[in-house]
Amino acid sequence: MLHPRHVDVHLADPALADDRQTGWLPLLDPAERARYERYKVEGARQEYLTGRALVRTTLSRYADVDPADWRFEANRYGRPSIAADQAHLAPDLVFNLSHTRGLVALAVGQDCDLGVDVEWIDRDNELARLCDRYFAPSEAAHVRAGEGAERTERFFAFWTLKEAYIKARGMGLALPLDGFAYDITGDAPIIAFKSSCPDDPARWRFLRRTMGPSHRLALAISSRQGGMRLWFGRVVPLGDDAPVEETVLPLDGGQRAP
Repeated sequence: MLHPRHVDVHLADPALADDRQTGWLPLLDPAERARYERYKVEGARQEYLTGRALVRTTLSRYADVDPADWRFEANRYGRPSIAADQAHLAPDLVFNLSHTRGLVALAVGQDCDLGVDVEWIDRDNELARLCDRYFAPSEAAHVRAGEGAERTERFFAFWTLKEAYIKARGMGLALPLDGFAYDITGDAPIIAFKSSCPDDPARWRFLRRTMGPSHRLALAISSRQGGMRLWFGRVVPLGDDAPVEETVLPLDGGQRAP
């Protein structure tokens, strides 16, 4: 059982999928198996299989349900959740999954809005073009003010934070990405909203983490609880855990908007 003030972030390496597929593939339902078979790019197949195995085995840590027996449904924006007829087996349990080249991340919490995003940063992106298209003007300006590696770090800080927020809201790209803006110059990210994306900044807390030299992670959490304890661990579905970090994210009081 997960404590209401805890969020666990489970991290898995998709490179393990080839060696583990004998144990992982039977966990998938027919729709998941069909989707897995449709992937033609090996890396994408590995990420998908690792993600599905991670979701199913991890949820079974918090509820007495066999990993293969979980059923899922999606809202009209595509966000998955535990199927309504199984919700009583894991009351108020929420999860969010993200995957990129070399890393899969699953955040699990209770009675909160929760989003996670992880990105592989060792790639040649047209940062200026993407900033102009997806970022608020203040965010784009902050990215452009950096040089070299610092510009890349700033870009992925905003990118992961924005992805984590829209995933926590469960609305995906139905939310305008330039309808909210982050200030990342302080100790913790701060969000502000435009009229095109109304929300209360005081209800949100955000966390950024470096997960090795090539990956950046962001969490978005909205909870009615007080200080939130976060656990990060590297796991192998149907295998072992290796705790990475445990920290407390202050959730008391409001956050100023920039």
